[in-house]
Order: sequence, then C-alpha cells, then structure tokens
Amino acid sequence: MSTIIRTRSPFFIRTPGQGSPNLYYFQITISVHSGVLDSVPKCDSIYQFYSLKKKPIGTETSVSFDISELVNDAIIQIYNANYSNSAITQSVWVSVVTSARTSAGEMIGTPTTTSLLAQEGYNKFKDGANYTVEPYAMISSNYYDYKLGEPVIIPVNNELVNSVEWKFNSTILLTQTFSDNGNQNQKIRYAAKGTSSSNYPNELKVIYSGGSKIIKLNPIEECKYKVYKIVFLNRWGAFQELFFFKKSIETLSATREQFNASIFEARSVLLGEPESGEGACDETVSFNTYSTTNHSKKTFNSNATESILLNSGFVNELTNPYFEELLVSEYVWLQDLSPLELGESIISRIFPVNLKESSFTRKTGLNDKLINYTMSFEKSFNLVNNIR
Repeated sequence: MSTIIRTRSPFFIRTPGQGSPNLYYFQITISVHSGVLDSVPKCDSIYQFYSLKKKPIGTETSVSFDISELVNDAIIQIYNANYSNSAITQSVWVSVVTSARTSAGEMIGTPTTTSLLAQEGYNKFKDGANYTVEPYAMISSNYYDYKLGEPVIIPVNNELVNSVEWKFNSTILLTQTFSDNGNQNQKIRYAAKGTSSSNYPNELKVIYSGGSKIIKLNPIEECKYKVYKIVFLNRWGAFQELFFFKKSIETLSATREQFNASIFEARSVLLGEPESGEGACDETVSFNTYSTTNHSKKTFNSNATESILLNSGFVNELTNPYFEELLVSEYVWLQDLSPLELGESIISRIFPVNLKESSFTRKTGLNDKLINYTMSFEKSFNLVNNIR
C-alpha cells in the first residue's frame, strides 16, 4: 500500500538528523513521474524534476519542507465523459531524495529516499498534518443519489478494493473485480453500472481485504424537468457526479465598452463606374457631411457569459458532504443529459463551469424537513469565441 499524499494540503518531509560538524545544508531532489514506481517511462509527459537546498536553523541537525505545491503542478485533470482516460493523469509517483552536504557540496553519509503516490485531494484542518488515511470508495458518504437511466459511477481505491457488487436488495446484478498492476494510471478506478427502469442497483458492496462496506444507492426518475449532471473533483482527488433534478434557469450576462467615434467627413468621395465604361472612375465629392445612421457612440469588446441556476430536488442529508466538497472544488463540469440530437456528440454537452456561490448552509431533516439545494454555475468561457 502506497503512502498517498493529497496535494492541495501541505505534506512535510523531515530529513534524518545529521550530527556531523561539517553539515552546511541539505540537498533535496523531487522527481515526479508516471508508470510504475522508480521506473520513469522513456516518453513521460508527466515527468518533472526539482532540486532544492535548505540550511538547518541554529543547532538543528535536520530540516522540514513541504512538497505538495511542487507535485501538484504535475497532476492533470481531464474530463471528457471517459473516466478511464481521466484516471491516467490523476495519480503520479513522487520520489524524494535527501542528503546532507558540506559547504563544498560534498555528500555526508548516505542519501535517504522516500516514495509516495500523489493525488489532487485535500485534508481537513481536524485531520492534522500529513494525514494519509485512505477510503475504500473514494466518496465521503455511504449514500448516493443517481438518475435512473444513467450509469452509476463510483470511484474506488484500486490499491485497497478487490471487487464491488452491484445489488438490487440482496440480488447481485453485476460483480466487478479490480487488481493493481503498479502503474499510476490505474490507482483510481471508476466502478460503473448501467441502469434502466427494469435493471438498476440500490446498493453497492465494496469488498476489500478483511471486510466490506455498503453504499446505499437511490435511483431517481425525473419526468418533468431537464436533468443536469455536475462532475467535480472531490476531496479524495477523484471525479464524482452530482445530479440536479428540478427547475433550472439559464441567464446571459453581457459586458461591453463604448467610445465616441468620429463620423464627420470634411471631404467625402464616392467612386462610381464611368458612363462610357472606360477610363477613370467617376467621382462624386461632398463636403462637411456625416451619416445620421452611423453609430456616434461605438460599442466594442462586447461579449457575454452564460449562467445556469440549478435545483437538486429533495435530497437526503447524507449527501451534505458532496455539496460541501463541490463548493471548494477547483474542477467542475456541467453536462446536459437531454437526449442527443442526430450527429451530436457527448462532448458538445459538456461545459467547464465555475460555481458562483461562496457560501453553503448545511441543511438537515430535523431542521428543514425537506432538503433542496439551489446552486448557480457560470460557464467558464465567453459566448463570443475570443481564444487566440
């Protein structure tokens, strides 16, 4: 089992103590790569290398340093409706080598190597420093709503989980097995089960060495409103889906600038064809004129952004952690689940979005009876294409 670090929170490395009187500084190298541990592929698009130096303070014989921000630059988040492709760059290997050095740069003793697996999640304040406890299913609750007719997708830790069983009550509908081949591109696996009105699971059993856990699945069928799916990067560094079932409102917000344009023409020349059809062009000259249909106040840099207000519908309070993680997620996509038109691709229905809310009120069944969350999303691009 790898030591997994979540790169949105600090992760500190402490060098071994070195009592030599010749100690001047510590040399620290950080290597980030794909493939299998300690074996960098020949063509590695993820590979990054950093070399740092740090002096101990006063009489200290070792130093501490945080590697998470450097490592985080190598992790790539891609969502194109193919979760297997997404997993390829969601985990990276990290090798940290530390060595004590003299003022001349000569090594003292032997270097120390630390090997880690990094994912773009985060720890909470109450977890403390260097929190590395890993979930089996990479979601923060044992309850999950999904749209009936859409596949149910749950991320799992491939180093810990042996298999999952999709069940309807006690009947097993599908069993999926997992095995870890050591490559970083499959450390996160996305267990998936298609659903229909006659074949759908209401329970997921996650089986691991020494035990199992149950996730309650709740299928929801929406017959009136257009349903939207939100895909976001959760606190464990995996993609997770949230469905918004009820009323949605789309809005457009425009921005523009203006300046006073000069439309006055002291001398205006209009060219025309000569009557004979040959020779110079005929000229019609006028003085001190302007057109009353031209814009004296000219608009420029006009563009707009699209926003959409979504309602979750009535949800169980066990889903509160999902909405909390959505609020602080740095990667969010919206997908329109309306039936595709002829020739239309799924990609055309996936939009990168930014959550406009900056606060979240945690609701409970005891206080609020029925729980509905309303959230507004802004598409992360302009209506008028200005990508240059």
